[in-house]
Amino acid sequence: MVSNSSLFVRESTGLVKEAGFWDAVSINVANMSIGTALATIGFTLAALPTVLGVNLVYASLIAAIFALPQVVVYSTLIKYIPRVGGDYVWLGRALGPKLAWLTNGLVLGFVVQDLAYYALISFAAVFQLKSILPILGVNTTMQLTEEIITAVAFFALIVLVNILGTRYGIRLMTVLTTVSLMGLLVAIVTLFITPKSQIVNAISSLLPPGYTYSKVSLSYAGPEFSLSNILMLLPFFAIYVYPWLNAGPAISAEIKGKSALYLNMPVAFLFALLTLTLGFEAMYYSLGFNFVTAALSNPNINGLVNGNVNFWTIAMVSAHNAVLSWLIGIASVTWYLSLLAYGAIVAVRYWFALAFDRVWPSFFTYLSPRFGSPVYAHLFDLGVSSALIVAVGLFYGTFTALYGATVGALLYFMAVGAAAVVVGARNTIGISNAARVTLMIAGSLTIVVMTYLTYEFIMYPSIWGGNWLAYGVVAAAILLGIALYATSRYVNMKRYGIDISMAYAEIPPE
Repeated sequence: MVSNSSLFVRESTGLVKEAGFWDAVSINVANMSIGTALATIGFTLAALPTVLGVNLVYASLIAAIFALPQVVVYSTLIKYIPRVGGDYVWLGRALGPKLAWLTNGLVLGFVVQDLAYYALISFAAVFQLKSILPILGVNTTMQLTEEIITAVAFFALIVLVNILGTRYGIRLMTVLTTVSLMGLLVAIVTLFITPKSQIVNAISSLLPPGYTYSKVSLSYAGPEFSLSNILMLLPFFAIYVYPWLNAGPAISAEIKGKSALYLNMPVAFLFALLTLTLGFEAMYYSLGFNFVTAALSNPNINGLVNGNVNFWTIAMVSAHNAVLSWLIGIASVTWYLSLLAYGAIVAVRYWFALAFDRVWPSFFTYLSPRFGSPVYAHLFDLGVSSALIVAVGLFYGTFTALYGATVGALLYFMAVGAAAVVVGARNTIGISNAARVTLMIAGSLTIVVMTYLTYEFIMYPSIWGGNWLAYGVVAAAILLGIALYATSRYVNMKRYGIDISMAYAEIPPE
């Protein structure tokens, strides 16, 4: 029941602990988009000014090293502040009442960027579906309108499951992630154990007319390692993989058991590091560095124009087994769906947390008596994401159009790093001196990493989707978040005599 006199909307969130250990790990694995990164890396390589020495295995390892400080920050803070909304709560309580306006601007920029990413993924799922169907013997064509409708339908079906019950949404996400991981492991093993000559023969079916394995391989004549060019690729990993550790914290109040709460992020991070890096290595092992680099960076071959070469299609044609090809093909699409399933859960937790602090209208915290799910928050999530999917399709016709919106997330993660420094310095959560120092160092390094990645995004807009739609979405969301906070604070003071800024001086109830 909503109270008009208390600082928070009610004395407890009403959410139930539905997520077990594998659920908590799965939601982070889904968040880190391993399968989609493997599928779409070629689109980024084709946009780079040079791919000389761009070794994807080393790039993955370096990107993971850059993410380690953030792993420490998130793994530490979730132990002491396991609340709905996760890093939003950490940030807001670290910055306090005086900077609550900034917290709200940053978190709305972050969540709207997330919704833009779900739009990107919904559209990318359609591209991946189109790429695997011909290999499976299904010939179909889609016009732009049909692509947009399909992309919206993917997300709408997942939101519907979440509306029918939180437990169903979590189970759907876990099943999709598990299937995706199984398919990925099958694909990796297939590429490692299949004779190279067999894979070379099979790959010809994916190449457009005029291209052969030998011709493509000989078109690359560079080194296998260049640190400067690898660093140019790091924003790709920021879009898809290693910074994305916020899913577990966002549902931390719904995670059962201390081990699940404490270990879900490190375990998911290791899953991402191993599977993504092995995926890249499997391509190099089976086809050679020269062919993979030349093929993925050539828009005539990598799926942008005529060809159909990516990690998943290579594994499918290499399998020479209909059952394995179908399993790998299905998994290549369920990676996108698992990410949407995670998104339908997590974005709503931020809406919920904002409303619980009285910044947003209280109906976002409404839980259906029948289904136990935040129905209105889910419907709002679906509406905004659908609008962004349509915008991407109509204005750009490509899912990479919203890459630049990742800047909103980087600014947010930068602020969370600063929050970790503040929490460590003040020690408001009662941790040891060694843990305080570790948290402050990790927070400072997180700021440095996110600043560097933001610089890369802004300096190379043609590579990283720097356009009016992507940056405009982020800027408008940040300004809207500040304006909504100011309006809500005024209304709550006038109507109820409550200064909502004081909510940021307290840890909210579970």
